[in-house]
Amino acid sequence: MKRYSITVSILVPLAFLALIAIAIFILFNTGSDLAITIILIFIPAMIGVSFLVRYLVAVRKRSVREQVMERDIRAIANRYMEEMRILRDFEEKYRISTKEFRTDLEKVKDGLSELGCKITGQLRMNSAQLRRVVFADVEWVDKMLHEITERHEMVLCSRLKDRCSEYLIALRELRKVGLDISPQIEQMEKKLEDMGLDIEKELLELAMFMNEVISLIEESLWICVKSAMELEAIARERVNADTARVRTDIKLAEHSIEHGNYDNAVELLKNVVVQLSAMLSDEFERYKADVLVLAGVAAEISDDAEVKELKDRIEGCMLPSQMPKLLSYGDSLMKLTVALLEKLYKQIFELETEIQAENPGTDAYPVEYWSRDKLSEVEELRAIAKEESTDVFVRKYRLLASDALSRLSYDSERLKYIRSDSARS
Repeated sequence: MKRYSITVSILVPLAFLALIAIAIFILFNTGSDLAITIILIFIPAMIGVSFLVRYLVAVRKRSVREQVMERDIRAIANRYMEEMRILRDFEEKYRISTKEFRTDLEKVKDGLSELGCKITGQLRMNSAQLRRVVFADVEWVDKMLHEITERHEMVLCSRLKDRCSEYLIALRELRKVGLDISPQIEQMEKKLEDMGLDIEKELLELAMFMNEVISLIEESLWICVKSAMELEAIARERVNADTARVRTDIKLAEHSIEHGNYDNAVELLKNVVVQLSAMLSDEFERYKADVLVLAGVAAEISDDAEVKELKDRIEGCMLPSQMPKLLSYGDSLMKLTVALLEKLYKQIFELETEIQAENPGTDAYPVEYWSRDKLSEVEELRAIAKEESTDVFVRKYRLLASDALSRLSYDSERLKYIRSDSARS
């Protein structure tokens, strides 16, 4: 634009001189009225065109300069507004102090105001004030914003890591009372470990990191809420406990999570689990003892690896707050043990079919054969598992399993005897 202005400044005077020279030449050579008229018309016209060109160049130059200036000022203002938004989130959502940072950023706002940019929820540009701004002023405000941000980012990063450590401690306390959030805790530990001692993080990176951490915290807390609700239902149904206050606390915990009050949610959930654990303590011990006895009886019937695996998992449940998990393992074990007993009955039927084929006398096989109707005992056992208490199921199962094992052993021995006797004959 500057080169274009210089070119116009040189060419216009030269054009005037050329026009005057031509006019003098025509005037002295022809002396005609037409030539004089043309000269008198063209000289003012060229002067007018010259002034018009100069005006348009000056206006265009000023317009481009103002547009560039406004673009740069808007960019600084947008950065300022984005940083203030992030800092308010840190303050309000995560309880991380950013007061010093925000106070220093107010200087940037004042600087922008001097450049004709008012920030009142949205940007307002003062065109008259903008015309008096020079690029050095814009660069000064931009540099001030950069220095303030760089100075406070390290402090903010350190505070953010401390806050994350507090959240991690809170989640570990929930895990300690028996809530299964280990995967989320491990992910959070890894994130903090990856961050390490690096405190030179940009503000936007810190915001993204904190969003990821909060996402893990919320996921963990909702898992805890679900577990607390399951535990409350078990306490109400199995021990007929009054859980009205507990249900209220769970609702308050949900409300706290939705509004970002994670510290309060942790305290509420921890108290809920402690209360429910006290209500379920005796029932937990009784049920665990019953299913371990059942696992022992099942192990006598079969060396099935699944029985051993379930037994190990049941033994791993150490806290009353793990009652939902224990009930799940117990239910799986009961279904498995019924299936194993049914399999045992069928083995007995097969043995007795082989014995019948040998057609032994009453002296060789003096007992009655088992009828297929005996399988109704297995179906009865399945009904007990659904309708009766665990101890009733375990007592019934022990009797049937003991009877079936004795019969299997007897039939196996009798079949060998009958076949050896037939071979001798």
